[in-house]
Amino acid sequence: MGFPKFYTVNDVAKITGLSTRTIRTYLKDGKLKGQRVGAQWRFTEDNIKDLFESQGVKDAMEGARNQLVIDFLNDNEKKEPQVCTIFDIPCTSQENLEALCRPVLEKVNFLREKGNLKFSFRHSNAVARFFFMGEPHLVENISTFLGKRL
Repeated sequence: MGFPKFYTVNDVAKITGLSTRTIRTYLKDGKLKGQRVGAQWRFTEDNIKDLFESQGVKDAMEGARNQLVIDFLNDNEKKEPQVCTIFDIPCTSQENLEALCRPVLEKVNFLREKGNLKFSFRHSNAVARFFFMGEPHLVENISTFLGKRL
């Protein structure tokens, strides 16, 4: 049995598309639960999942996701090639959703160490929507990975 993966405030900000300041506010307000390790906070996947299910947080993340795409479309002065991909995948059960999301999140975290990759996720009306933006080879890698899981 493996140890649970823990995420930092920065990780949660990247996953949600929200600022670290907003994440800290959610922590202070009790919308996000976690464990203090020394001077830093650590969060499990269940902590993050619970945050996703909070309505005010859902609305904020939706705005952040939309803003990521809007920023991508409006940035006419990119210094490096960038790609934006959105996957919509029908997903009716919580079990299927978790089986799909967990490995994708692990892969995204691995790929982020290799360069610029932004990620966001939404589940609504039995559709899992994945947003990937960044360097072409990283977006291609995660897109291929996700495509093979379907």
